[in-house]
Amino acid sequence: MDIDVVSLLRDLDFSIEEGMSARSWLLRSPEKSSFLVSVAPAVQRVTARMIRKIPIHRGSPVRPLLVGDTATESVLEQAIAGQVDVLTQQPLRVILSGKVFTPEDASPAPARRKLTSGRRAWGRWAIERCLLLADTPMHQSEIAEYVGVSQQMVSRVCKDLGPLATRTVDGVEILEPVKLLERWERKYPGAGGQRFGWYGLDPIVQQTQKAFDEAQLLDARPLVSGDVAADRLMPWKLPTRGLIYVDSPVDLAGCGFVPAPLDEATLVTCIPEDPTVWRLTGIGAFPIYADIELADAALAYWDVLNGHDVDSQEAAEQLAALITVTLSP
Repeated sequence: MDIDVVSLLRDLDFSIEEGMSARSWLLRSPEKSSFLVSVAPAVQRVTARMIRKIPIHRGSPVRPLLVGDTATESVLEQAIAGQVDVLTQQPLRVILSGKVFTPEDASPAPARRKLTSGRRAWGRWAIERCLLLADTPMHQSEIAEYVGVSQQMVSRVCKDLGPLATRTVDGVEILEPVKLLERWERKYPGAGGQRFGWYGLDPIVQQTQKAFDEAQLLDARPLVSGDVAADRLMPWKLPTRGLIYVDSPVDLAGCGFVPAPLDEATLVTCIPEDPTVWRLTGIGAFPIYADIELADAALAYWDVLNGHDVDSQEAAEQLAALITVTLSP
């Protein structure tokens, strides 16, 4: 789920500093109280069941900060009792060590994007992405192993593709790669998840490399997407912001970055909701680099296409051409 944690905390007049470790933040409240937290991946609704799954290290000064669009009454009761720390955006408030912090003004919060209910079709979208990335036909068993789904699901998805794909003795072959890419892009909602904004002064490519190296040291499995990935795959766009997928929060304060709202950030780290982000990086005849690991070309295409720069559309078209040419017989 997409929640801008930094912006919410700043709206509550909190400052954010580097914590005791690379995975912790030191929060300072408006009256200068200090709280050491590690931010948990954001969810739509914080529940007691979620709390039970969060590892809590007894005796550690760093407390998990649970983040959600909303929270259940039982969770709020536990937070007010000082048992857990919670940040919600509807209504905007953070409860730390039993202290409740809300905005000073009572003006209503701006309308937010309506949440999609139900389970998202990550497996279905990843199967289509896998077929887009493959440079040769793939058997259903291979697709299932890469994506992490059943062969029955692969069979259903391929059947639903109709005339866009065909089954041969060599595997599933895409007949209309351009139409399949357009179909996937229209339906895919993006990787989602929790995003952290960072601001740096170095050129964007240099910032991204520095952040990638730091995330690797922290074993956060970084994958570079967006502008910088597009620049590596099909040089066309001048990178204006870095985007790195990671599997856990990373603290970049020690390598020249400061936390920033997403709309002001020069680099964004994202803990994606989509569990398949890491599964398809080895598919297809795309460049491999020794100094950096890229998200797969389809994800990079989606991220660039949904950017807001004047050249985002043209850069996405270049990536689309790379993907569909790779698929051509």
